[in-house]
Amino acid sequence: MDFLTLVKNAKEASLKFQNIPSEIKNKALEVLANSLDLNQRQILDANEKDLIEAKKLVESGEITQAVYNRLKLDENKMRDMIAGVREIAKLEDPINKCLLARQLDEGLDLYKISCPIGVLGIIFEARPDVITQISALAIKSSNVVILKGGKEAINTNKAIFEVISDALACPKKVFPANVVNLIFSREDVAKMLEMSDYIDLIIPRGGNSLVKFIKENTKIPVLGH
Repeated sequence: MDFLTLVKNAKEASLKFQNIPSEIKNKALEVLANSLDLNQRQILDANEKDLIEAKKLVESGEITQAVYNRLKLDENKMRDMIAGVREIAKLEDPINKCLLARQLDEGLDLYKISCPIGVLGIIFEARPDVITQISALAIKSSNVVILKGGKEAINTNKAIFEVISDALACPKKVFPANVVNLIFSREDVAKMLEMSDYIDLIIPRGGNSLVKFIKENTKIPVLGH
């Protein structure tokens, strides 16, 4: 699928996703948590492939030991990842809440109602567990995400994304497709930064250099310091 098609599909999904009932979102999160639990071995095996390559990068000085440690998944991290999804499912739905009500004049009332942002482009470095965390939060808040992880975690990212995609396909006919999307290349990131007609907010999660680069190369609002 080309990138333009991906972002168009994501935008369409965001319009369908705005008014999805809480029980459907929570059901999707429950299915996701169960799927992660059932597929732990598949995810850890994929992570082992990334760790083998990452160890070579540490030895050559291309990445630090700290990056390697963030990349590594184990049973404890998997347990926390799964528990995190279940905890998010228990949270109160943040959408369609009345945040402010004020009478401006007789017969004229002002209401401030919480609503989804739309399509979020999220760029993060070598922490593959971030995919699950962000996806679960996006589902709970009725937002669509386009995720770009670090190349060091490509196998792990793919494995987790496959589990998420399969899980979200389970509540058929009620849960829109293309809510969670994953891209892989720098070329796609460059394209993402140009897609102001389709992407509503960019969130870079990484060092200052990443945040600075994103802010300097897009007209899309950026959430990051």
